[in-house]
Amino acid sequence: MSHRVVAMLLAGGKGSRLNLIAAKRAKPAVPFAGLFRIIDFTLTNVMQSGIRHVGVMTQYRPTSLMEHLGDGESWDLSGRASRLKVLPPHIGHGGSDWYKGTADAVFQNLRFLDNLQPDHVLVLSGDHIYHMRYDEMLEQHVSTRADLTMAALEVPWEDTSRFGVMVTAGQGEVTRFVEKSPERVSNLANMGVYLFRYSTLVDEVRRHCPEGRYDFGAHVIPDMLERRRVYAHRFQGYWRDVGTLDSYWAANMDALDSHSGLDLDRWRVRTNLEGRGQVFHPPVTIDGEARVSNSLVSRGCRIQGTVKDSVLSPGVQVMPGAVVQGSVVMHDCVIGEGARVQRAILDKDVVVGNRTRLCRPDVTDGANVDFPSHLSGGITVVGKGTRFPAGRTIGANVLVGTGLDEEAFPTDVPDGQSVV
Repeated sequence: MSHRVVAMLLAGGKGSRLNLIAAKRAKPAVPFAGLFRIIDFTLTNVMQSGIRHVGVMTQYRPTSLMEHLGDGESWDLSGRASRLKVLPPHIGHGGSDWYKGTADAVFQNLRFLDNLQPDHVLVLSGDHIYHMRYDEMLEQHVSTRADLTMAALEVPWEDTSRFGVMVTAGQGEVTRFVEKSPERVSNLANMGVYLFRYSTLVDEVRRHCPEGRYDFGAHVIPDMLERRRVYAHRFQGYWRDVGTLDSYWAANMDALDSHSGLDLDRWRVRTNLEGRGQVFHPPVTIDGEARVSNSLVSRGCRIQGTVKDSVLSPGVQVMPGAVVQGSVVMHDCVIGEGARVQRAILDKDVVVGNRTRLCRPDVTDGANVDFPSHLSGGITVVGKGTRFPAGRTIGANVLVGTGLDEEAFPTDVPDGQSVV
């Protein structure tokens, strides 16, 4: 890039609507599409756009995320001319605290930016699945002499209440911005990708954060419209917020659909394969009687049964007679002989006993009685390290906790129940 741009990546999200799979890891660190983590997509965009300095603002359970990031080498963000720096909240220092919002996270790290003295600052979220060239956004930003350029995407009108939406005029100047309101003023949604003029960003966060106005969407941007040049940069590719269990499952299924727009090969997504020794896994083994169709099967997997329309992370074993269909199965799970896993999300190290059945694919609605807003699409979710006994039936919209042993399942589990 001819203009000096620094990226500030928001990666401290708790991911509460992802429930168990984000309970002990930051949402950007959640595995996705077999080999990857959610944050890999944003970091790959940064790398491919020629941005060489990145600050990653962490907060909630950052350990696995920090291990994954390493020194940034996996995304060519290490060395004399590049830098990836993890920026936790400054707990214990005067005037600092946990990040209270997106703008406050940047406010607490102005010293990092001041040391680099960029022309522009790109503020990004680490929990979206998309492929975007930020240098194209920069061209528009510079040509319009904008103080802020926001990436925007048209969404279905029925979904507008889930997003901040904007009204534009002329060459894309934003004239109105409404944050997550039932009022349907526009279907042009905020993607959480902000390109600020550096001096503007510093002035705005210093203006708002000391007054307790901590968020870009709720506070900073609406207030800027009367005083600053704010433009929308329209994006037309694949983009998905994977903040819910249903959207996370659906995005993994999109990775199997050549017509969805999610194209891992074309996007050339980078990741760090050192975790769990993935780099040392042998190739996939598919036995003679096994059947695999329309699935992502990662290194180290051994398939002796049937895998269909599913995503398998490294080290998964599918035993003879077992069926995995329409499911996301994370690292080193074992699906026992004759077992069936359908329309489910299994976190790492889950063992499904012989002949046990997880989920009922004919159920695509209803809700979990304990978490109806988290789990209502017919999926069953199993936490890390849980072991099922043989011969059980686990229904749809079931939430199964982390680290449970076989004694936690004395009987079958009906639809919509929780075992935690």
